[in-house]
Amino acid sequence: MAQQSPFRRGFKHGSPSETSLIAMCCVCGLVRARKDTDQWVTKRSYEQMYGVTLIGSPLTHTYCLGCYTDFLQRVRPSQQTLSR
Repeated sequence: MAQQSPFRRGFKHGSPSETSLIAMCCVCGLVRARKDTDQWVTKRSYEQMYGVTLIGSPLTHTYCLGCYTDFLQRVRPSQQTLSR
């Protein structure tokens, strides 16, 4: 009996994440549902949409658009800092 790959545990055959990493926002925890539309959903919604379990799945961490924009606004120097 062949052993299953640990990266495919919990995946439905043919799901979009069957052989790739699942992107999760490192700030808010949203999961990228579709890379081509940059749609971000909750963990529960992702599991229901694709019939997968995120626990034990191969994850990678990134920023969703909202958290990335917020991060850039926080680190961008203000006008007062530039004029000194």
